Amino acid sequence: MAFILYKPEHPRFAFRNLNSTQYKTYAHQYSKAKAGGIRCVYGWMSGAGILGIATDVGKGIVIDYGKRKFAAVCINTGAYILSPAVVVFTNASKIVNIAKSVHSSAAFCFECMEDSTNLAFLPIDLALFGQPIPIGASNRFNLFGNHTDFLDI
Repeated sequence: MAFILYKPEHPRFAFRNLNSTQYKTYAHQYSKAKAGGIRCVYGWMSGAGILGIATDVGKGIVIDYGKRKFAAVCINTGAYILSPAVVVFTNASKIVNIAKSVHSSAAFCFECMEDSTNLAFLPIDLALFGQPIPIGASNRFNLFGNHTDFLDI
Protein backbone atom coordinates (compact mmCIF):
# COMPACT_ATOMS: atom_id res chain seq x y z
CA MET A 1 0.00 0.00 0.00
CA ALA A 2 1.04 3.57 -0.53
CA PHE A 3 0.40 4.73 3.01
CA ILE A 4 2.41 4.29 6.18
CA LEU A 5 0.47 2.37 8.77
CA TYR A 6 0.88 3.41 12.35
CA LYS A 7 -1.12 2.61 15.42
CA PRO A 8 -2.93 5.76 16.57
CA GLU A 9 -2.17 7.09 20.04
CA HIS A 10 -5.81 7.69 21.02
CA PRO A 11 -7.61 4.73 22.63
CA ARG A 12 -10.95 5.14 20.80
CA PHE A 13 -10.93 2.17 18.41
CA ALA A 14 -11.61 -1.56 18.64
CA PHE A 15 -8.12 -2.90 17.84
CA ARG A 16 -6.31 -0.75 20.41
CA ASN A 17 -5.03 -3.80 22.34
CA LEU A 18 -3.09 -5.23 19.38
CA ASN A 19 0.63 -4.68 19.04
CA SER A 20 1.95 -2.77 15.99
CA THR A 21 2.73 -5.85 13.91
CA GLN A 22 -0.71 -7.36 14.44
CA TYR A 23 -2.33 -3.98 13.81
CA LYS A 24 -0.54 -3.62 10.45
CA THR A 25 -1.39 -7.19 9.45
CA TYR A 26 -5.07 -6.71 10.28
CA ALA A 27 -5.15 -3.39 8.42
CA HIS A 28 -3.60 -4.88 5.26
CA GLN A 29 -5.97 -7.86 5.30
CA TYR A 30 -8.95 -5.59 5.94
CA SER A 31 -7.90 -3.36 3.04
CA LYS A 32 -7.67 -6.35 0.68
CA ALA A 33 -11.02 -7.72 1.83
CA LYS A 34 -12.66 -4.32 1.43
CA ALA A 35 -11.28 -3.95 -2.12
CA GLY A 36 -12.46 -7.45 -3.04
CA GLY A 37 -15.92 -6.81 -1.64
CA ILE A 38 -16.31 -3.53 -3.50
CA ARG A 39 -15.15 -5.12 -6.76
CA CYS A 40 -17.59 -8.03 -6.29
CA VAL A 41 -20.48 -5.61 -5.81
CA TYR A 42 -19.54 -3.67 -8.95
CA GLY A 43 -19.13 -6.93 -10.86
CA TRP A 44 -22.55 -8.10 -9.73
CA MET A 45 -24.14 -4.76 -10.64
CA SER A 46 -22.60 -4.77 -14.11
CA GLY A 47 -23.56 -8.40 -14.74
CA ALA A 48 -27.11 -8.23 -13.43
CA GLY A 49 -28.55 -8.45 -16.95
CA ILE A 50 -27.05 -11.90 -17.56
CA LEU A 51 -30.22 -13.62 -16.32
CA GLY A 52 -32.26 -11.85 -19.01
CA ILE A 53 -29.76 -12.89 -21.66
CA ALA A 54 -29.87 -16.49 -20.44
CA THR A 55 -33.68 -16.59 -20.70
CA ASP A 56 -33.53 -15.06 -24.18
CA VAL A 57 -31.04 -17.72 -25.26
CA GLY A 58 -33.61 -20.30 -24.25
CA LYS A 59 -36.11 -18.66 -26.56
CA GLY A 60 -33.66 -18.51 -29.46
CA ILE A 61 -33.77 -14.72 -29.82
CA VAL A 62 -30.10 -14.27 -29.09
CA ILE A 63 -29.12 -17.15 -31.39
CA ASP A 64 -30.76 -15.48 -34.42
CA TYR A 65 -29.24 -12.13 -33.47
CA GLY A 66 -25.86 -13.81 -32.98
CA LYS A 67 -25.99 -15.37 -36.44
CA ARG A 68 -26.53 -11.96 -38.04
CA LYS A 69 -23.72 -10.41 -35.98
CA PHE A 70 -21.39 -13.31 -36.78
CA ALA A 71 -22.04 -12.83 -40.50
CA ALA A 72 -21.31 -9.11 -40.15
CA VAL A 73 -18.08 -9.84 -38.29
CA CYS A 74 -16.98 -12.31 -41.00
CA ILE A 75 -17.71 -9.80 -43.77
CA ASN A 76 -15.90 -7.00 -41.94
CA THR A 77 -12.91 -9.24 -41.20
CA GLY A 78 -12.68 -10.25 -44.83
CA ALA A 79 -12.86 -6.61 -45.94
CA TYR A 80 -10.16 -5.72 -43.42
CA ILE A 81 -7.83 -8.47 -44.59
CA LEU A 82 -8.33 -7.61 -48.25
CA SER A 83 -7.89 -3.88 -47.73
CA PRO A 84 -4.41 -2.35 -47.57
CA ALA A 85 -3.06 -1.93 -44.04
CA VAL A 86 -0.69 0.93 -44.87
CA VAL A 87 -2.65 3.41 -42.76
CA VAL A 88 -2.32 1.25 -39.65
CA PHE A 89 1.45 0.94 -40.02
CA THR A 90 2.04 4.64 -40.65
CA ASN A 91 -0.08 5.72 -37.69
CA ALA A 92 0.87 2.87 -35.32
CA SER A 93 2.81 5.01 -32.84
CA LYS A 94 -0.03 7.50 -32.59
CA ILE A 95 -2.54 4.67 -32.10
CA VAL A 96 -0.41 3.18 -29.32
CA ASN A 97 -0.17 6.56 -27.57
CA ILE A 98 -3.92 7.07 -27.87
CA ALA A 99 -4.56 3.55 -26.54
CA LYS A 100 -2.29 4.21 -23.55
CA SER A 101 -4.04 7.50 -22.84
CA VAL A 102 -7.50 5.92 -23.07
CA HIS A 103 -6.40 3.04 -20.82
CA SER A 104 -4.84 5.38 -18.26
CA SER A 105 -7.95 7.58 -18.24
CA ALA A 106 -10.24 4.58 -17.76
CA ALA A 107 -7.98 3.22 -15.00
CA PHE A 108 -8.11 6.60 -13.26
CA CYS A 109 -11.93 6.64 -13.50
CA PHE A 110 -12.19 3.11 -12.04
CA GLU A 111 -9.81 4.05 -9.25
CA CYS A 112 -11.88 7.18 -8.44
CA MET A 113 -15.07 5.14 -8.43
CA GLU A 114 -13.57 2.53 -6.09
CA ASP A 115 -12.10 5.19 -3.80
CA SER A 116 -15.41 7.06 -3.62
CA THR A 117 -17.12 3.81 -2.57
CA ASN A 118 -14.50 3.57 0.18
CA LEU A 119 -16.16 6.57 1.85
CA ALA A 120 -19.05 4.33 2.91
CA PHE A 121 -16.58 2.29 4.96
CA LEU A 122 -15.13 5.32 6.78
CA PRO A 123 -17.17 4.87 10.00
CA ILE A 124 -16.16 1.19 10.15
CA ASP A 125 -12.51 2.12 9.55
CA LEU A 126 -12.57 4.64 12.36
CA ALA A 127 -14.34 2.26 14.74
CA LEU A 128 -11.98 -0.66 14.09
CA PHE A 129 -8.62 1.02 13.39
CA GLY A 130 -8.98 4.61 14.56
CA GLN A 131 -7.97 5.96 11.14
CA PRO A 132 -9.12 5.65 7.51
CA ILE A 133 -7.73 2.56 5.77
CA PRO A 134 -7.33 3.08 2.00
CA ILE A 135 -8.20 0.32 -0.44
CA GLY A 136 -4.85 0.16 -2.19
CA ALA A 137 -1.97 1.99 -3.76
CA SER A 138 -2.48 4.85 -6.14
CA ASN A 139 -2.42 4.00 -9.85
CA ARG A 140 -3.38 0.38 -9.11
CA PHE A 141 -5.48 -0.16 -12.24
CA ASN A 142 -2.99 1.34 -14.70
CA LEU A 143 -1.14 -1.50 -16.41
CA PHE A 144 1.18 0.85 -18.29
CA GLY A 145 2.78 2.17 -15.12
CA ASN A 146 3.97 5.75 -15.38
CA HIS A 147 1.85 6.91 -18.31
CA THR A 148 -0.02 9.74 -16.60
CA ASP A 149 0.19 12.54 -19.17
CA PHE A 150 -3.32 12.21 -20.57
CA LEU A 151 -3.08 15.21 -22.88
CA ASP A 152 0.15 14.16 -24.60
CA ILE A 153 -1.18 12.23 -27.58
